[in-house]
Amino acid sequence: MKRTILSLAVAMFSISPVIPAIAQAPRPAELPAQGGTLQSLVPKGWKVESTTQGDLNGDRKPDAVLRLIKTSGEDRDRALLVLQQQSNGQWQRIGFAPNILLCSTCGGMLGSIQIKIENGVILVDQLRGSREAVNTLHRFWIDKASNRIVLIGLDVNVRDRATGDETRESSNFLTGQKITEKYRPNQQRTGIELVSRQRSTIPKTTRAIETVNIAETQL
Repeated sequence: MKRTILSLAVAMFSISPVIPAIAQAPRPAELPAQGGTLQSLVPKGWKVESTTQGDLNGDRKPDAVLRLIKTSGEDRDRALLVLQQQSNGQWQRIGFAPNILLCSTCGGMLGSIQIKIENGVILVDQLRGSREAVNTLHRFWIDKASNRIVLIGLDVNVRDRATGDETRESSNFLTGQKITEKYRPNQQRTGIELVSRQRSTIPKTTRAIETVNIAETQL
């Protein structure tokens, strides 16, 4: 019996290395730092799914946020590439987020991604789920000291579409404040009513966009 168990263990160990490795997004250090065109900064094996332009640093030049998607695979990964336009017309990479966006099949029935630039802030609004709908809104801007893109705010709304119960959490990493609200349907079922509201203190920590992961946004 012991000999049989040992044989099975050896067999399992011997076949495990043939499992194909999951493809990884390129690391920021592997990407070009500057380029003459937006396309020249797109990593190999990826393509531009959408482009959002707006002034991120107040120099009145349009900077760009590229939503990238892998060109192959069933569950195609997405990534966010932030480029700043220089005075000579060149484009400089100031942020690359390989884990912030939902993959091509990760959103479920409600999957959607919207990216905007408003008043120098990048807004990444995503919706996912089916019965449980999860809406996330990440806010990023340029940290002037490092000229890098950092996370300054995050809203996470989770709603049970069957019961109507909803939890809303809003974090401001500049002020160090977080507000958590819980809602339920009103008696007339015509809307929702506030059940509780709690304010708490969080660290004033602005993380680099490269470290932000959409998988962290579960309440």
